[in-house]
Amino acid sequence: MQDFLNSTNFTSIFISLVVFKFLLETYLKIRNLKSIELNKNAIPERFVSVVTEEEYKKSIEYNVDRIRFQIFTALFGSVVLIVFTLGGLFNLLSEIIISTTSSDVFGAVLLGLLLLIVEEVISIPISIYSTFVIEERHGFNKTTPKTFVTDIFKGLLISATISSAIYATVIYIVVNLGDNWWIYAFGAVFSLQAIIFFLYPVLIMPLFNKFEPLDNEEFKKPIEKLLKKVDFKSKGLFVMNASLRSTHGNAFFTGFGKNKRIVFFDTLLKTITPDEMEAILGHELGHYKLGHIRKTLISSLVFGFIGFFILSEVLKSDNFFLDHGLESLTIYSKFLLFYLVAGSYTFFTRPFTSALSRKREFEADDFSFQYTNGEYMITGLLKLSKDNASNLTPDSLYSSYYYSHPPIAERVASIENKLK
Repeated sequence: MQDFLNSTNFTSIFISLVVFKFLLETYLKIRNLKSIELNKNAIPERFVSVVTEEEYKKSIEYNVDRIRFQIFTALFGSVVLIVFTLGGLFNLLSEIIISTTSSDVFGAVLLGLLLLIVEEVISIPISIYSTFVIEERHGFNKTTPKTFVTDIFKGLLISATISSAIYATVIYIVVNLGDNWWIYAFGAVFSLQAIIFFLYPVLIMPLFNKFEPLDNEEFKKPIEKLLKKVDFKSKGLFVMNASLRSTHGNAFFTGFGKNKRIVFFDTLLKTITPDEMEAILGHELGHYKLGHIRKTLISSLVFGFIGFFILSEVLKSDNFFLDHGLESLTIYSKFLLFYLVAGSYTFFTRPFTSALSRKREFEADDFSFQYTNGEYMITGLLKLSKDNASNLTPDSLYSSYYYSHPPIAERVASIENKLK
């Protein structure tokens, strides 16, 4: 591998991949826009019963605005990535840290924090436009400027704490534990992530939202009956004040082991019936009972292990980092540059992970169908789609590449076939 790493012109490959990724994803987004345009004059048959012409028109306008903005942000992100790496800005930040400390561990923390701040500053205008222009224009935004700013500082504090722990741990292991450091680093990072995942629902999420026990008996009784039927034990049923930021609705699991919780957006409870909620929850329970969470964890372990091995090999090659614009070749600057550019070398895996995710979504629907009413599954899905102004006519190639969930029309068709 070292012969390949030391003899390859990674500058050309990197630029080509960044440009190709942007062009490919822009092509798919343009296809999606054309699909919306072709279907704008008639509500798709499956949605006629729940979506009015006015609501359909609004969903089209919302999705067109979002896709156009996504094209702009993708172009902006691609330019920033190339300028930041090959343009020498990351190298400049590295040199600033090198002049500040001779400690690799402390240097990793400082450079990581500096990088985090720069990324946040760059992303703030994008977040502002998305929240206060697009979401506001289409009636979804409930975020106040105060909440927006508070979220930024809370997020920065949490990200800084977690990333500093990970960077310091990995660099300490690289420096002190010999050639097989990547095995120990993988184990350490996985352990840290497991701790964070366990603590996330009880320590981190409450910093952003309020969680109250579900006390609406009309919803609570059928849900508890379903949980007993499928033999699922959780820490409790909670309602999250999602309406603090948005009118979008959702439900999800969080935590694992004794910390498993079922969370419903308060916005969701306002739009669906108890029977529809039971069907939606049946889908989420399906992910757990069918082992999807466990399988995802195992997959992440396998890919994480492979990723750390590749990192261990790449760190030995100065050529790789020189070709990406880094001249100050400290161990921590090389580590963080690898983190910055890795996505440009792995984006092609997205359609495969999306396809696997969609397969599991269909399986979870099948599970819910076995334990709840299929008719309520359909009406619940249709209402979710309506309330979130989902794209009702996505392009097939676009959805194959991007969608982790099958289009609503496909899920409804699958359930209807089972009802026949």
